[in-house]
Amino acid sequence: MFNFSSKTLVNKEYKLSDFLKQIKANKKVKEDAKKIDKILFQNVITANSINAEEEKNYKNIYVIKIILKCDTLPKLFIEELDKNIAFHTYFVCEYDNKVCTLVAFKDIGRKITIDTRYYCHEFRKEELIDVPVVDKVSDAYKLMLEYEIGIKSRKTETPEEYISRVNAINKLEFQISKNEKRIQYETQPKKKFKYNEQLRSYKKELQELKMED
Repeated sequence: MFNFSSKTLVNKEYKLSDFLKQIKANKKVKEDAKKIDKILFQNVITANSINAEEEKNYKNIYVIKIILKCDTLPKLFIEELDKNIAFHTYFVCEYDNKVCTLVAFKDIGRKITIDTRYYCHEFRKEELIDVPVVDKVSDAYKLMLEYEIGIKSRKTETPEEYISRVNAINKLEFQISKNEKRIQYETQPKKKFKYNEQLRSYKKELQELKMED
């Protein structure tokens, strides 16, 4: 878990039933929520709480802790809850002294959009991760994304730019894998040459995308 400043600590527990009403949960979500014992807003990260500069689209990050009754994530509930929170979020699910952390990229502008993909670490023993000094709330958010995704961020890029680069990397890695299989099974020399040329181009682009500051 990220070792954020004590100024960000809230540790306020909320009733699960209140959340279910708020998100207008259907039967499937309600059933999924039965895996939950408690919900706490563990941290609220704001510009004031981390002594950072104010930003228009990065007001708060809610670190939401969910204490579970089993080692299965309530994914439907988390997705529905996340859609109904107009701030950035980071989830910490705990069961049997182990935690699973997850985040989906959320773009908060005129319209709130949330990525359908959740990046996460599976259940493991909780570890305290020291947080470097950040100048913006968006930098703290980028730090969370970077930790879950596993691709190093660049100092100069925004979370939006970081996610765009991550998506480009994932797309290129898929294309590389696809071309390597084509080359393996291709018998026509001309096509094989073409695929090899594409492969070299993809690998060069991938190397550039993975370059750090």
